[in-house]
Formats: sequence, structure tokens, C-alpha cells
Amino acid sequence: MVWFFRALGPPVVERDGTVVDLGGPQRVMAFGVLLANANRVVSVGALAESLWGTSPPSSYRVQLQVIVSDLRRRLAGGGDRAQAPIVTRAPGYLLRVPDGSADVDLFRTEVVAARSARAAGDDATVVRLLTDALARWRGPAFDGLSGDEIAPVALALDRARLDATELDVEARLSDGRLDGLTARLVLLTAEHPLHEPFHRQLLEVHGRAGRRGEASAVFTALRRRMRAELGAEPSAALRDLHRRIMSEDPGAAPARPRAWATAYRQLPPDPPGFVGRRGELAAIRAARGAVVVLEGMAGVGKTRLAVHAAHLLAADYPDGQVHVDLGGCSAPKDPADVLALLLGLSGVPGRAIPPTLDARAAVFRDRLAGRRVLFVLDDAAGEEQLRPLLPAGPGCLAIVTSRRSLAVPGARSRAVRPFRRTESIALLAARVGDRRVAGEARAAGRLAARCGDLPLALTLAAERLRRHPLWTIDDLLRRLPDDRTLDGVRAAFASSYRALPPELRRLFVLLSQLPGTDVTADAVAAHGGEDARAVADGLESLLDEHLVEQRAPDSYRLHALVRELLANS
Repeated sequence: MVWFFRALGPPVVERDGTVVDLGGPQRVMAFGVLLANANRVVSVGALAESLWGTSPPSSYRVQLQVIVSDLRRRLAGGGDRAQAPIVTRAPGYLLRVPDGSADVDLFRTEVVAARSARAAGDDATVVRLLTDALARWRGPAFDGLSGDEIAPVALALDRARLDATELDVEARLSDGRLDGLTARLVLLTAEHPLHEPFHRQLLEVHGRAGRRGEASAVFTALRRRMRAELGAEPSAALRDLHRRIMSEDPGAAPARPRAWATAYRQLPPDPPGFVGRRGELAAIRAARGAVVVLEGMAGVGKTRLAVHAAHLLAADYPDGQVHVDLGGCSAPKDPADVLALLLGLSGVPGRAIPPTLDARAAVFRDRLAGRRVLFVLDDAAGEEQLRPLLPAGPGCLAIVTSRRSLAVPGARSRAVRPFRRTESIALLAARVGDRRVAGEARAAGRLAARCGDLPLALTLAAERLRRHPLWTIDDLLRRLPDDRTLDGVRAAFASSYRALPPELRRLFVLLSQLPGTDVTADAVAAHGGEDARAVADGLESLLDEHLVEQRAPDSYRLHALVRELLANS
């Protein structure tokens, strides 16, 4: 029997080319959780929580065994259930998904190949690959399912689809394939009203066709929306493109450099309303020709800090600024694939990229010799993934972010911690408005405290206030954390938690059940009936993962917002 798994839309599994009926909603949900964690063990507890929430029935283990047994029967059809791809693996179950037997795998492979072709200037191949890749989508990833085990994976896949769509349109523009682009981009800008790249591409299409009025209308609508919802202006590049279209400049469509030798620029936009982090920025500025590792818990603002610092330093690295999302602990990217992308950006043709990791790393270092390139290597999963990607030359700078403490020889590590209260208030004021925050100063302080001074939580809360101008800050406080405001924070914590081995997950939950704030390993061990030495080692591991904090030796604590979200999840 041959199975094929589809997650780019409602979850579907095919057996020998025929769609398998998975049964009712609980079975579909259980299968979706296993598929979201393909080839990784999902604990019985995680499956139970996905099916029944935080209060499963007393017989949940028996019910779960029945559900999994029925899924195996359905997947095997009339054959031997032992051949079904769901296997029992302590402390739960695992769905075997061989390479190339899932639409997600094929989509990712095609996108990686398309990026290499784009860097090599082969736009026709880019269009061919991405046409196939995007045709695999039947709706949002894991459509119809939600929950902590699925939402972060679905969000990452939907973002990858957005990036692939943007790359496909870019290749068509470069290749002069404008047929159908106007209608396609009108739909894309309507679906993503604040996504500037799609608006820039629509401006380019209008500009090439001489439709100055339509181009101006697109730009004006975007500017009005960004001012109202983000308190920001379109980027300087978009404003310049609009100006040149309005002046009938024949060069309205900007050149797209393809190699570091021509100053390849790939940074995301500089985060609007950036506040604080003076010490961290000073440390990054001082690290010329080195590696800086920014480590800290999920949601603490490592990526915003890295991107902002990169923009401040961009002029010092004229050969290019490159941003790579390494996928973190939940979906870590293979360093060999990342090197293939980087070599393509440096001008190495796809056919000349070596097949092995070590060979690619050697060519990568050679291409950087004598150049000044700045890299933002975002969300590193670990040292083994990171090490081949680090530039060796003295003229380059790598800013690395990670949720884990990394041991990188020669790197300057900097812990990124939650904001001080004054920085939290400054962020709220930058996002919501000085007058509104000053008028509710005490409530703003309480909101900062409820958000644990965590930048991600503060940003989400501020955006919620921005979308509800009639609310007071106290109105929002009454709704926290029961509404959807902090869903992004929950998802970030969930992805860190999900990457833990089962014994650390159990210890993390045990820690959350203890009363008080700061606890010792002995107290945790006594509460859970565990071995004190094993608990102490586990707490140190959680500390390395930035999932617990330490204010004194041998004393550990959960971040206040983590504890609150656990209590309300």
C-alpha cells in the first residue's frame, strides 16, 4: 500500500490513489495532529488535549486507543492494520510520512529549487516550479482544524505560500509575463491589504502599462490604510516607485540585483515604532566582523531587534544584507538547503552548487572572501544547523537569533529579556498614541504587567486597541486573556513547548502546577515524586531553552505571562 498525505488544505490521506474516509471530527482531528507532527512522536497527553481540551474525560486513554485503532483500520482498508502508517511509540503515537509522500514536502522542495533558479537568473524555471508548487494548495493549510499542535504549523505553511506567491509574481515581472497579473494582484492586495510587496508589484504592472491613475489609486489606498492601522508610511522604495511612475520615468520598474557583488538586499522592513534595546544595539554595533547571538524566550523581540540593528548597520556592509529564516525548533531547515539558497544569491549557478553540505560550506566561505555582507540568521534551531552557515571572513557580520542558548565558538552572546516597564509603556505609546496612553497611565501600566512586559504580547494588545478606538485600556484588560488577543503569544509558547522531549514537557507542566513564584529543584521533585537530581538537570535544560527564568542560584520561575496562559489554556 502507498499513502500520500495532503495538508495544503483540509487534511486528506490517499491510499493507492483513493481518498481514505477518516471518519468523524475526532478522528480527523487526531489524524491532523499526527500529520502536523509527521515523523515525530505525539504524546497521549497532547493528543488528548487536542481532542478534549484541558479537561479530558477520565477514560480518555481508552477512547484515544479506540480512535487510533479505527484510524489504522481505515488507513489499511481491507489489509493488515499493522501496515498502516500510524505506529505506537512511547509516550504516544507517530505518523510515518516518507520523503516525497506529502504535498508539503513537494511544495517545499519546489520552492527551494525556485529560489535557486531565481538567484541564477532563470525566471522561466522559477515560474514553472512555482506554478506546480502553488497548484498543490486547496485552501489554507490544515483547513478546518485548530489548536496548539496544529496552528503554528499551519501558520508557517500559509506564510510560505505567501512568500512563494510573491516570488512567482516577481519572476513573471522580470520575465515580462504580464498577462493576467493585474487581476491576480488586485485579488492578492484585497486579501492582504497591508502586505506591501503585492502593492509594489501591482504598481509596477500599472506603471508598465501606463495606467498612472490606477497606480496612484493603489498607492493612496495603501498609504491611508497603513496610516490608520499601523501608524506608519509605505517604505521609501515604494514611495520612490510611485513618484517615478507619476513622473512617467521609463525606469519605473527597478532593477533587481542578483548577486552580493551588486549589493543584494533582502532584509524585511525595519520594524515601525522600535523602542528600547540600547544596550543590545550597542553590543551589536561593536561586533564588527563577528557573530552575535541574540537568545531569549519566545516573543521577547529577538527578530525585531536583529532586523532593526541590521538596518542601522546596512551602510557598513555594501556587498549585501541577507535575511534567512532557519525555521526554529518546530520546522528547522536543512543547512544544506539554506546553503544552496545562499550560493544562488551569491551568483553560483544551480548546476555548479556541490551536492554535499561540507562542499557547499566551503564554496560559501570562498564566495564571501573579501566581501562585506551582513546576515540575519533568524530562529536558529541549534549549533549543528548554524555552524555551516556562519561566514568566516573578517568583513562580514552574522546576527543570529535563537530561543536556545547556543555554544558558538567566537560568538558574542546576548540574552534578550522582557522590557523594562518604561520600555513597555513606550512601545504602547508608539503603537497606540502618546495621548491615549498618557491619559490612561495607570491602566497602561497594568496592561504592561498583564503582558509580562513581553514585546510580542504588548504589540498584539496595542494592535487590538488600535482596531477598537472606542475601547479604553481597561476595556481590553477586562477581556484578557480570554479573547483572541494573545493567540500569537500562545502559539509562540506552544511551538517551544512542542519541541521539548517528553520528560521536559512533563517537568514544564509540573513546574506550572506549583504555587508561588520562585521554586527549587527539591520542591519540584517533592511535588511530583521525582528524582531530585533528574529534576535539577531538567530545570537547567529548560533554562537553556529559555522556558524558565532564574533570579537566584538554584531557584527557578516561569515567566508570569507563561504561567497565566497555561492556567487559562
